[in-house]
Amino acid sequence: MLANKKSLLALSVASALTLTGCFSDDDNNVTVPPVEPTDPVVVAPDAPVELGLVINANVVDSVTTNVLNAKLSFLENGEEANNIVDANGNELKVVDAADGNVVFTKKADSEITEVTVSVTADGYIGKSFIIDLTAAEGVSSVAAQLALVSANGEGVTTVAETVGAVGGATSTAVEAASTGKSGAGANIPAGTQLLDAAGNAISGELALSVSGADSSSSAAAAIVPAGLNAADAASTAKSAGVANILMADANGNKVKSFGDSEITVTMAVPATTMINGVAIKTGDTLKLKSHNEDTGVWSDEENVVTIGDLDAESNTFTGTFQTNHLTFFSSTVEIEACTSDISVNLSGDAVPAGGLYVQFASSDASANSFIAAGSTSTTLISADNAKRSGISADATASVSIVDANGNEWFSSDGEVAVCGAVTATLVNPVELVSEGFTVIAACGDGQTVDMSNAVVTYGLEGKAKSVAASSGGGSFALADLISQRTYQITVDARTPLAGDTTIGTTEILADGTAQQIDLRADCGDLTGGN
Repeated sequence: MLANKKSLLALSVASALTLTGCFSDDDNNVTVPPVEPTDPVVVAPDAPVELGLVINANVVDSVTTNVLNAKLSFLENGEEANNIVDANGNELKVVDAADGNVVFTKKADSEITEVTVSVTADGYIGKSFIIDLTAAEGVSSVAAQLALVSANGEGVTTVAETVGAVGGATSTAVEAASTGKSGAGANIPAGTQLLDAAGNAISGELALSVSGADSSSSAAAAIVPAGLNAADAASTAKSAGVANILMADANGNKVKSFGDSEITVTMAVPATTMINGVAIKTGDTLKLKSHNEDTGVWSDEENVVTIGDLDAESNTFTGTFQTNHLTFFSSTVEIEACTSDISVNLSGDAVPAGGLYVQFASSDASANSFIAAGSTSTTLISADNAKRSGISADATASVSIVDANGNEWFSSDGEVAVCGAVTATLVNPVELVSEGFTVIAACGDGQTVDMSNAVVTYGLEGKAKSVAASSGGGSFALADLISQRTYQITVDARTPLAGDTTIGTTEILADGTAQQIDLRADCGDLTGGN
């Protein structure tokens, strides 16, 4: 007999039934025999089912690799995603990630092969990323590093102004601008209409933010949203200058268009920019593209960017254009696209169990990719995606390979050609240990739930989280732990636990000793009692 409140309740009910059995059930005095009480039966919840490919996404600072408190919006074909779910099958559309980490997968019956994730964080330039939802056979989880650039980081300048609006229009002229290699500006005349995405007028006090970046360095490429080129585009465009302009009221309502009005936008364009093999000059024009952060979609603009005067000190021209809406803008030039897969050939120390991240950085290319454990050769960017990203046939970049904590395993000696195969010799910079980790979820009477398909994530405080590999029977491997450091562990049991949750947490010291977490499963109401 179970000595708990549910057991006592069951006994009380059984006693009541026994008493009622002593009375006649009709006028013929036919006695109803009492119901003999039986012990109640505790029913354990179902074990979680196996997941498909799991994506472990971490939003990090591009320089420090520290995780960021971020907002992630999942998009498909320019609209809210309908096929992305968390480990428990809940649809994900917008996620506030306090620790920068989101683990997700796609619905079992979905055939989508990629998803766009628009990411924002206070003090950083927002960016859209395209995440591949396919993987090689036998790969059950893939890590995605979503790196954001500080709004005033190296090679980036952001200026802010306050805009007053009365009756849905600016009450005075407003200008927010910066100069130099990372210069960008917006000039908004008085009386300009201010409308949200639905065409509704916005009034009151609004915040205007204008960001520019140095397109002669890796700074601009690092903030250009993914997918600059359509997969079926007849030609390939490369970003030549950028301006990111946002305006919103205190409630976060964004100004997206100006109705019948237009504003003037400027951006710095390096004097080394080439058009058909010839350096640009005053009076030339460049094509213009815009990226809507709310849909994740790039569009070709009808207006063009006109090249103005040369700033000899910064060796940049001022590019100017008119627009009737706000978003991320990029002037572009056509290039010969890289038509080869971009890959890496590895030697030296083995890629650890948790995998590694490879990063390209230059004015030609900015990309992050993942190298799975044990790899000796990996395709980082397919030829099709190289074209979509605007990576040219002669692109060069500095290449670095780091682990989840930002420890550097390889760094190229300057920029190297990246269209094709890059060679890297890995050197492990830290002492790593691995530990076994067992998850036990038990009912009050000792019944257990198989936790083989739970999702276990772990990481150092403030750093990216990794997903532990399951070996069945509730056993997991905590790989690539820095010796003698403390790790936070989160277990999504994917089945109800006591306390109306599915999440269990603990922390461990990385010393090579096997660890265990004991969780209390929610076994629901007692059944089987009469």
